[in-house]
Amino acid sequence: MEKPYLLLFFLLFSVACSTEKKYEACQLKQTDKTLSFPIDPDTKNNFNIYSIYKDKDGKEYFTFQNYDNNTIHFYDLKQQKQAFRINPPREGSNGVGRTFGYYIQNLDSIYVFSWVEHELYLINKDCVLLDKQSYPEHNSSCFMATAAQLPVRLGRTLYTCIEPNRWIEHDRVTVAIDMDTKESKALPFDYPDYPGSEVKLKKYGMEGSYSRCYDGERFVYSFHYDENIYVATPGHDSIRKVPVKSKYFDKVQLPDELTASPEDFCVNAWYNNLLYDPYREVYYRIAYPPSTLDKGVRSMELVQFGRKNFSIIILDKDFRIVGETLFPDNTYNPGIMFVRPEGVYISDSHFLNPQFSDDILSFRMFELAEE
Repeated sequence: MEKPYLLLFFLLFSVACSTEKKYEACQLKQTDKTLSFPIDPDTKNNFNIYSIYKDKDGKEYFTFQNYDNNTIHFYDLKQQKQAFRINPPREGSNGVGRTFGYYIQNLDSIYVFSWVEHELYLINKDCVLLDKQSYPEHNSSCFMATAAQLPVRLGRTLYTCIEPNRWIEHDRVTVAIDMDTKESKALPFDYPDYPGSEVKLKKYGMEGSYSRCYDGERFVYSFHYDENIYVATPGHDSIRKVPVKSKYFDKVQLPDELTASPEDFCVNAWYNNLLYDPYREVYYRIAYPPSTLDKGVRSMELVQFGRKNFSIIILDKDFRIVGETLFPDNTYNPGIMFVRPEGVYISDSHFLNPQFSDDILSFRMFELAEE
């Protein structure tokens, strides 16, 4: 009579193991699968405000903002062509000023963030202004809503990032906004201290640059000049610091504010965005190893397209490093990448890539594969 129970135990154990994938040593492996989106002449293909949106019917869109003209583009992800775009006016009865970032709850509720003011606007697909709220009490110049700091909605609370202000004692990172009462609260997590973070001059404004993702349970932060990542509960009342160090360099150091030049941000080591992959339950942290600036290459343009080269550190759900993939020079822009059920898409629209076109935003898919 024991055999049926042993068989049942074996089946349950097998199911549990198959639904909880654990990686030991892995890498991101290039595939032949690509995506390509035609873009208009007024839109650059090195933007940093984008997201994937799924409507109520399950149709998915790749969306991005051209903040030079306030336009939000919606591309049919499957057909790889533009479906529509919205262009909120800056002035008038429906004016929202110059916006920088957005959050799409649905096409009747699109939140757009002010470029310099403490303003949050609610519009619909037709750009009708439905609501407006000011948040002057937060001591920062603006909310942040780029792809690296996407707003996250949990229940009726919207969690948004705010720009750093090193002049105040408690320099908060995130604000929680109650969608019903419109009350906001800065959560108890200050910008961390690391070498160079105490600088007040902010010549380039890089000392507070960071990325944030949400994995369904925790917010995870990656600061560009800090080798640690920070894992926070939704209320940010518990913060865990985890070392996540690239194998391609020993340390990062914020360039001196008085002597720094644009070239420093092309050749010095630092970290960049952190991305969560819910389909494989892993995290990807971008790292820029020490590099060189080739003759004739404009440094600021190179930074905007993802530098000369980079690596991606792969972390499992326990934040254990399980791999790091180094990518080829002048080929990909890790500033534009997203995950799908089939893999990870990284933009290959790098201006030094021989296949580069101003009129196309293209992606190459990578698979997470064990070594």
